[in-house]
Amino acid sequence: MNRILSLLPWAGGLFISVIFIDSLRFKFTGHQTPEHIFTTLRDWSGIGLFYPAGPWIIGLGELAASFLLIAAPLFFLLTRKKTLIGPSQFFGALIAFAIMSGAIIFHLFTPLGISTPVEWNGETPTAFSPALFYSACASWALALTIMFLRRETMAALRKGSRSGA
Repeated sequence: MNRILSLLPWAGGLFISVIFIDSLRFKFTGHQTPEHIFTTLRDWSGIGLFYPAGPWIIGLGELAASFLLIAAPLFFLLTRKKTLIGPSQFFGALIAFAIMSGAIIFHLFTPLGISTPVEWNGETPTAFSPALFYSACASWALALTIMFLRRETMAALRKGSRSGA
């Protein structure tokens, strides 16, 4: 059981990172689906920052979370700095948790809705799917799990910083 619990932050981090990194090709290339999502939020809220900046801001946050969840821990593992793996994954999960909390709230409580366009004919959406919402929920739950499982490393880090000060 301990072995499973020790692998869960890695598996959860990998799942979240695959979701996040796969979505970057849409966010960073001006694809119609992120444009639809963020313009819907802009029009609903009146906050101009949602589009065109929104996909870039969220994409960079997802890239940072992915780096902290997988790339940095792998580097720490290879360089035998294993005490930094937990804090890195904790902070990556915290970023993922924050981003996915926003995504879930916007899907549930705005005109965006749970199903978003996945196929287009020119400027017109032709097919909708709840897959983005379900991915956000799964990533949110996994991020929360990683933070819970890595909480001891954060406590040890805080304790070590107090004694070193």
